Amino acid sequence: MDDPFYLFMHIPKTAGTTLRSIVDEQYGARNVLTYYNQNSRQLLDNLDATLQVGRHDYKTLIGHFQYGVHSSLTRLAKYITFLRDPVARAISSYYENAKRMSPAVVDQDGELMTLEDCLSKREEFFANQQLKMIIGKGAMEPVKPRDLETARDNIYHDFIFTGITEYFDASILLLSRMIGWRPCTYGRLNAKPNTKRLSDSDFLQLQHINYFENCLYEEALSSLLSDMRDGGDVFDHALKELSESTTKTAVSEITEAQLLTSNNIKITSFLRDP
Repeated sequence: MDDPFYLFMHIPKTAGTTLRSIVDEQYGARNVLTYYNQNSRQLLDNLDATLQVGRHDYKTLIGHFQYGVHSSLTRLAKYITFLRDPVARAISSYYENAKRMSPAVVDQDGELMTLEDCLSKREEFFANQQLKMIIGKGAMEPVKPRDLETARDNIYHDFIFTGITEYFDASILLLSRMIGWRPCTYGRLNAKPNTKRLSDSDFLQLQHINYFENCLYEEALSSLLSDMRDGGDVFDHALKELSESTTKTAVSEITEAQLLTSNNIKITSFLRDP
């Protein structure tokens, strides 16, 4: 049976840039469709026709798109995504938007707003954004309790893997075995740790407004940790070997993903383990 067409939903600030490097290495960049910063939905609207033309052996689409892309496809498609702690992701999103002077964090006079001001005036922009992408809801639309159930249903039926950014190496190992990826190492792209202190009031507000998303995140985290435990010693040894490899890659300042050699016995053993 042929593999499904993979829809890598890159939720902003969830290590998606690193994941994209890995996807490119696994399939070859020419076989990967990307949806970033497009001015229109043309690629998404014409995706089925693009896949049927057959000029390239497209394996996947990766980018900032929401749930629903699969509905117009005539071939089987499955989503893959990564979730991040909602408060940490929202903070990272603020500083990324501030760096670009995005309208989301700029006031009417063109001045950059503080995170506190943003939470006062544009709270919805920092609330449940991961959940909204998983249900296909607009960034400024409020989330209702039933939306959490919709997200759970979507993940159950249409997502074959939901990784966790804070456990990126472990997630990559489990995903690799699931979809037949070859062992690889990678650097951390676009990874800039936030060192600024968040006020207690801002932290509590971000927790409160991301309550539904945090429920989804905790469930995905629990599932991942369970899969890690089920992997046993074989998984633990493979994870240690991969972490050592990615650390060396970071020290050597290599950023793009690279296939590992057959010398990485523990990783190879885990990926071949049925």
